[in-house]
Amino acid sequence: MDLVAGSLIPNIAEWACRASTRLEFRLGVLERLVPVLRLEAAAFATVPPSPGGETVAVRNTSVRGVVALWSEEEARMQSALRRPPLRLVTGPPVRDWSATGRDLTCCLMRVGSRPVSALSLSRVRPFSAGELRFVGELQPVLRLGDERHQEVSESLGARLSPRERQIFDFLVRGFRNEDIARALGTSPATVRNQLVRLYRKAGVATRSELVGLLSARPVVGDRGAA
Repeated sequence: MDLVAGSLIPNIAEWACRASTRLEFRLGVLERLVPVLRLEAAAFATVPPSPGGETVAVRNTSVRGVVALWSEEEARMQSALRRPPLRLVTGPPVRDWSATGRDLTCCLMRVGSRPVSALSLSRVRPFSAGELRFVGELQPVLRLGDERHQEVSESLGARLSPRERQIFDFLVRGFRNEDIARALGTSPATVRNQLVRLYRKAGVATRSELVGLLSARPVVGDRGAA
């Protein structure tokens, strides 16, 4: 495990700087951790998650299940993850925090503080002391990546409509107006009109400027984390 940690932590640190969105970063983290820790399932999301699950990353479980569980148990999760060592290890009969509905051992760790985000790692066999130490050493790197790129929709808050959030998600994935219109069941003209409103709210004039907001975000520091 020491050898693996020595290579994986720098790899995730590099990914924290390269990922263009929070969801992309979270998915990349799970992709790297699942084979190394031999996980049955995993989830990485904000507590509570957005109702639509736009930034909920999962492996071998469902976004809908994680959104439902973490929303229902928000108070309990916040309380459990407020105290050092910022992680909670559970096993049957306690429910699996990755929302699989199976009897699994689960390590739930707080990643970010503003807003609170958490990583849930689930598998059949218990975690060793070395594996839990490795997960703890990952926490500062995960926090860097999770807070580095603040989503435009989060910074604009309620001013960005659900449809505008959808359009922005398609934009960062490189979709053309025609592709977005087809995916949303509307016309390219309607998409263009919605893009104009989105540009105004974000304070930009072009598509490239809007997507570039992500890479222009500064790294978020420790602003009095709880």
